[in-house]
Amino acid sequence: MIEMVQYNYIRFLYFNKHKSQRAIAKEMGIHRATVKRAIENPEQKYHMNVERDKPVNGDFEKRIKHLLEYNSNQPKNQKLTKRRIYELICEEGYKGSYSSFTYQARKIEEKLGINQKEGFLKLVPLRGSMQADFGEVYVMQDKMPRKIHVFCAKLCYSKVEFVKAYPGESTEFFFDGLTSAFDFFGGVPKKIIFDNLKPAVKEVLTGRERILQEEFVKFQSFYCFESEFCGPAKGNEKGMVENLVKYVENNYFLPRVEFKSFDILNLELKEKCHQRLKKGRYEGESWEKRILDEDFLPLKERYVYARIKEAKVDTYQLIHLEKNRYSVPTNYVGKKVEIHIYPFKVKVIYKGEVIAEHERMFGKNKESLNPYHFLPLLRKKARAYEQAKVIQDWGLPQIYEKYHKMLQAHLNSDSKGTREFIDILKLTQQYTVEVVAKVLKELDEKNRYSYQEVLSVLRYQTQHKPKTELLSEEKLKSLDVDKHTTTYMSLSTYNELLRKVGCENER
Repeated sequence: MIEMVQYNYIRFLYFNKHKSQRAIAKEMGIHRATVKRAIENPEQKYHMNVERDKPVNGDFEKRIKHLLEYNSNQPKNQKLTKRRIYELICEEGYKGSYSSFTYQARKIEEKLGINQKEGFLKLVPLRGSMQADFGEVYVMQDKMPRKIHVFCAKLCYSKVEFVKAYPGESTEFFFDGLTSAFDFFGGVPKKIIFDNLKPAVKEVLTGRERILQEEFVKFQSFYCFESEFCGPAKGNEKGMVENLVKYVENNYFLPRVEFKSFDILNLELKEKCHQRLKKGRYEGESWEKRILDEDFLPLKERYVYARIKEAKVDTYQLIHLEKNRYSVPTNYVGKKVEIHIYPFKVKVIYKGEVIAEHERMFGKNKESLNPYHFLPLLRKKARAYEQAKVIQDWGLPQIYEKYHKMLQAHLNSDSKGTREFIDILKLTQQYTVEVVAKVLKELDEKNRYSYQEVLSVLRYQTQHKPKTELLSEEKLKSLDVDKHTTTYMSLSTYNELLRKVGCENER
């Protein structure tokens, strides 16, 4: 091909100086066909009249096309890179260079529309619409990183945000996150946009069709909102909440915060959401003002959900749940019970009655032992008291151990002393460990050791109410009490005072 300068000069000589094609070719030392092409084409383009042979790519063009088509239909995490496709095709006998292969691949992709960039439209946010999703962040617990999940919700119109942390993304956490967001916003959005979360979507069909989880359908019918689900790998369809997840990770959890408990962390996150609500502005208006213009459904009641599992109580009075163990009372050993799993608590139910309630534990090989579940059994097996794990883990004040030893010595029997002491421990369920500890200290100072003594003092302190009340200053003056200056008074004087009080009451 000729250079642009030569192309321009040929057209100058022909159209401006009116020279013939032969003269121009002779002057410039080029072929007349080149001169003719330059004159006939206003733009400098080289058109191949005969297609050249492709000695390297020709035999593999169909194979390359097949591999590219197949690769484009694979999930994102299973797609092959160009380098890997090149290596595979080289194993089949391809002799071309990597640049020759990528040149051919780009031509095929352009022809088939593979890797075509997607266009987007700006949308006007609707009042009463919300986007919700989970994100993953890391915190420090006992100097070790721990992964937790944050539920994020953002109103499309007012831009108000809500964030809450959970140990997982299962159904109970998902529903609790939504109901907590409704409480924070003061209403239920009419439309909520979700990703294809497992607690909500059972199966993804073609297009926008979804088979929903039965529990999610119950939840949706309770609040009556419309649900919309994004297409697979279409995070841009809920870009607001995707950006919120990134913001939360970068601004709330970096550098990594020290994790104490979910209660403390969620109080801090809620306070941050309140601060953002007060300071946030969009298009010149505050978030506080814009949220008043949202179109919400009324929030009347709170949906309470618990995931239910069945379990059998083992001989150690324990039920097993998520690789952890929870205690139940002795008389339920060997029975099948229902476990109601809430986000942060566990209830054990037998024939419709709650028989045990625990804080939910996360992790592995942990035990939640309620001492009061084991006291009846310990009373029967008094010799096991000292070695019982539940007693060692209870952490009772030192006065309990001292009173136990003194009670055994007073009764001259270890087993009888232990049984009577266990009866005293049962009182802590009603009167608290601290109150009973004060009574034990008082009785120990007086060398009084028995269950009846402890019970008597507790009843006196909690049930005794003085029947007499102090007289007012006016009544004391009316009774002429100030006239009696001696410390000794006769019985007749007392009788006279009582008579006057009776007359005053009759009036």
